[in-house]
Amino acid sequence: MDLNLKIKNLEVNSRKSQHCLLELDEKKINEILIKITNKILDKKVNYQLSKLAVEETGFGKIEDKIEKNINKTKGLINYLLEKNLFNPKKIANKNIYEIYKPVGLICGVSPSTNPIATPLNYILNSLKSRNAIILCPNPRAYKTCFKLVDLIKSVLIKLKIPENLVNIAPKEILRGNMIIDLFNLSDLSIVTGNKTFISRVKLSNKPYLIFGVGNPPIIIEKKDGLKEISKSIIESKSFDYSTSCSADSVLIINKEIYKNFLNELENQGTYILKNNEKKDLEKIYFVKGTINQKIIAKNPNTILEMINIKIKKKIKLIGYEIDSKIKEHFILNEKILPLIGIVKSKNFDHSIEVAKNIIKINGIGHSAGIYSNDINKINKFAKNMSVSRIIVNQPNSKSAGGNKNNDLETTLSLGCGYWAGNMINENLSFKHFCNVTRVVLKKELK
Repeated sequence: MDLNLKIKNLEVNSRKSQHCLLELDEKKINEILIKITNKILDKKVNYQLSKLAVEETGFGKIEDKIEKNINKTKGLINYLLEKNLFNPKKIANKNIYEIYKPVGLICGVSPSTNPIATPLNYILNSLKSRNAIILCPNPRAYKTCFKLVDLIKSVLIKLKIPENLVNIAPKEILRGNMIIDLFNLSDLSIVTGNKTFISRVKLSNKPYLIFGVGNPPIIIEKKDGLKEISKSIIESKSFDYSTSCSADSVLIINKEIYKNFLNELENQGTYILKNNEKKDLEKIYFVKGTINQKIIAKNPNTILEMINIKIKKKIKLIGYEIDSKIKEHFILNEKILPLIGIVKSKNFDHSIEVAKNIIKINGIGHSAGIYSNDINKINKFAKNMSVSRIIVNQPNSKSAGGNKNNDLETTLSLGCGYWAGNMINENLSFKHFCNVTRVVLKKELK
């Protein structure tokens, strides 16, 4: 079949199916969400999908993808089940009611680093908001997303719901400009990840949401609890071999605790590179001007072996010390691998200046972290950083996208505001999948 006809048929079938959602009540829609969640988070299914994702993309760790799928999906489903989108909702202290309505047809682009959790997040938000969705996965993760969609279609069929509510775009259109035609046929496109997709969605004539790049600087200002802080950082940066855009990028450590903190990092599985070893890493870090695919989201022991460092014990993280006087270096940029920059700061003001420089290199609008109990320092840091989120005393990669320990919406798509050329600077949630009608009542004058 001609590709143009294929795309058109996909759009027509998706729209026909979307109409059925308008006839369902909240209880039935919630049932659909629960059934889909239970299917994908089934222990065997989750393992098979996670294994396929690692095998197909070469990124990440099976056990961590399983955990990510569980935590991100459970956090989202619990949030969605609490929401009633059918009844008008009164805005607190205002004579205004809001009514959430569907957009229609969503086109969702997902990255190769999160080929299960991100599209599943799109799907659940879309269905809750009574939209149909067509997924456009990174070609590197097509098999995984196709399997996910196939499993969800089986749930819809069993519930006697049109399966074309959830579709996947033909693989042939994902690498070329034909995907722009699909963007134009959709009512809203949501693009997480790939810069090529972002450049193409900007050429479409329909609304779209895109998200900024992460490169979070993390200030360590606390002088106690260093063991717990180092554990939190290693947990954050090493998780799924650092496939998250929210993973800690550079640690900025007060000189008074610098040596003790590095000792804690080493005690808990961090390998701090020596000067000659840093030079060896630099030799393999780039291939033809881009980051070496062989080190992206890979086991740290594997990366160390590539520079002839063989260690019998399991390494969780690789540390790279750099002088604070250096303003430009690859270690100060985003690193989608278990490698973290380490900078010694003179004082808190110096820490802020280092963090500002890192955000200037990359990651503007995204997030930054701080370990401190001093609210004045936390606020000073926040006032000086051009980011949408300041994560306090939490593992950044597991918290910026929502976590049971905070009140952010659960997502893998983080808006970075006008700083990064994004239309939103909050976490992607169901409301971004909706149109909103506001009923404005007359205000009683006193």
